[in-house]
Amino acid sequence: MEERLARIENKLDLILEKLETNVEANCEKMADHITFVETLYEHVKNPLGFICNKVNYYIGNEQYSLE
Repeated sequence: MEERLARIENKLDLILEKLETNVEANCEKMADHITFVETLYEHVKNPLGFICNKVNYYIGNEQYSLE
């Protein structure tokens, strides 16, 4: 019984180690990526909307909104 408990504790320690190192690091990378995409979108949103509105004007569709 004690041997089994020791194996379970070892496995739990391994799981916690992986969570603390891999998951946290990957979450930080994802947060950085999301910030990058949002910043890029803010810079591209208005010119893209302008182009879409001009194209839609010439083909006769309604105004295009990126919101």
